[in-house]
Amino acid sequence: MSLITIKKSHIESDLLVFKSKLESEGIKCSLKNEFTTQIMNYLPSFEVELQISSSDLDRAKEIFNEMEQI
Repeated sequence: MSLITIKKSHIESDLLVFKSKLESEGIKCSLKNEFTTQIMNYLPSFEVELQISSSDLDRAKEIFNEMEQI
């Protein structure tokens, strides 16, 4: 299973809504660099990355499109 990044942000809370929605739809996700950005938030090169399995990409795109219509 390979993980792919589907969304990035310097602020972790920006991704938590998307992560919560994906998980409620049965898609497992993880936040990469979650703790690094909390400790080293003064470095703009560090971003939190929302990652999912590549096999869930199509469904995740559908969910994001639904969220944008609301």
